[in-house]
Amino acid sequence: RYYFRGILQEEHGWILQPYGDVTFKLYESKGPLSAVSFTVGTWNSFHGGSTGADGTTTVDPKAWYEADLFTSLSTTLFEDFTAAVIYTAYMSPNDSFNTIQEVALSLSYNDAKWLGAFALNPTVLMAFEVKNQADNGARKGGVIQIGVAPGLTLFKETSYPVALSFPVGVSLSLYDYYEFNTGNNNTFGAFTAGLKVSLPLKFIPPSFGNWQVRASALYYHFGQNTAAVNNGNHNSAVGLIGLSMSY
Repeated sequence: RYYFRGILQEEHGWILQPYGDVTFKLYESKGPLSAVSFTVGTWNSFHGGSTGADGTTTVDPKAWYEADLFTSLSTTLFEDFTAAVIYTAYMSPNDSFNTIQEVALSLSYNDAKWLGAFALNPTVLMAFEVKNQADNGARKGGVIQIGVAPGLTLFKETSYPVALSFPVGVSLSLYDYYEFNTGNNNTFGAFTAGLKVSLPLKFIPPSFGNWQVRASALYYHFGQNTAAVNNGNHNSAVGLIGLSMSY
């Protein structure tokens, strides 16, 4: 299944979600303003179900459900606090939905120096729709996502350390984000909790980049309006497996 902030997008067939981004370091220092960077990237979702290759109302390329383009400008303060402004255009090459544009502000804090192995790595993201709506509602909305992701690493001294994280988060409507044309803005959208595992592929030479295999299992609990558009389901579970490479 593929959920976007708790809103079901597809639950049948195969789902493939490739993405990539490039970050340009604009400024680095050991002072209070540690870094400034600019990122541009794309995120995509290809479906084999009714919103993709098996759909009857989509246009070619039928399997290409979603293509997102995003840019962000981020600053790091005192090495551990990062703030970013993000613009995203959510587009549908097979015409499953109208293009949605949003502007977001993200905040994150690396609290490892204070909590050590018990670091929570808190994050907050506030997104505001400026064109069309994720809920197909009557009004553009705003959403806030709050999360923590404590973690630990097993087998640190070996060639294949296993990194574990336990992300927990909640998506809440700031205004009109989960109203779905009901006339009632349901503040609570979704709660998520799960386990993520990553393993480096050290047998690949470093000259070919840093490769990792990743897997995760996530549990979702939905609010009243969100459950109504998710086929009446208040709870769901999703498993993912992937491969990443970075330079």
